[in-house]
Amino acid sequence: MSEPQSGIFREGRRHHHFLEYALLPGTPGDSIAKAVAAARERSGGGTETVVAFGARLWREIAPGEMPEGLRDFAAIGGAGGPLAPATQRDLLFWVQGGGRDDVLDRALATHRAIGAAGSLELDLTGFTYQDSRDLTGFIDGTANPKDADRLEAALVPQGRPGAGGAFVLSQKWVHDLEAFRALPIPEQERVIGRTKVDSIELEGAAMPATSHVSRTDVKVDGVAQQIYRRSTPFGGATEHGLYFLAFARELPRFEVQLRRMFGVSEDGLRDRLTEFSRPTTGSYWFAPSEAALTRLGTQR
Repeated sequence: MSEPQSGIFREGRRHHHFLEYALLPGTPGDSIAKAVAAARERSGGGTETVVAFGARLWREIAPGEMPEGLRDFAAIGGAGGPLAPATQRDLLFWVQGGGRDDVLDRALATHRAIGAAGSLELDLTGFTYQDSRDLTGFIDGTANPKDADRLEAALVPQGRPGAGGAFVLSQKWVHDLEAFRALPIPEQERVIGRTKVDSIELEGAAMPATSHVSRTDVKVDGVAQQIYRRSTPFGGATEHGLYFLAFARELPRFEVQLRRMFGVSEDGLRDRLTEFSRPTTGSYWFAPSEAALTRLGTQR
């Protein structure tokens, strides 16, 4: 069985750092493979790093391990409504750990290893807020699958190309907290689809069809389109929000949820959360298995 990168499922760490790179023109794929291997070697301090690749780069450096359906992110929505923009990049590092100092040291070491091979396009620190809440005050990821169901939702099944790896979606969402907090709490709850204090899902007529829960809880041909979320809040006094990070066994699971959120599905409804938060980035990635990353390292 192909083992996934263990950091995907390592919950409970309070500090995170995200680095997204675009390859510089003319950069050979083998130099990227060497840089990634060097970055993974520079571990320690109780931190762990998950690495993921854009479709173009992974196809170049590991053509025999290309999962079915991996492609660049394409913009969704717009035309007078909210837009999920595409800012596809080539290489993602997610560093996590128990201490901010150790996580920063690891991020700095990773950036040194990449060197001139890539241009740093996103450099973002994330953190656990209170008891795993989003900055809106609602608990994030209440409906995340647990235990073995996490593996089922997140990983490419055995026997398929890329087995043990995961499709990944990343988006930086910027919140308008003042506008959201101006709503009475019952209205906030109707936007999200859960109670604020204890994260109980609304039921029946109390659950709007435009709530975030309603738009993202979806089945296709009777199969629940579950994904495994690992998002974290980010920001300071003037800009703040959520770095949305999620893993899935197949890429269309992201697509169907996003289309329902941004009003381009068959019913034409859109997620009310997009009235108070907007994505400013969007990339699809592939996080290969540990074995695939080890093979990549032997190319040096």
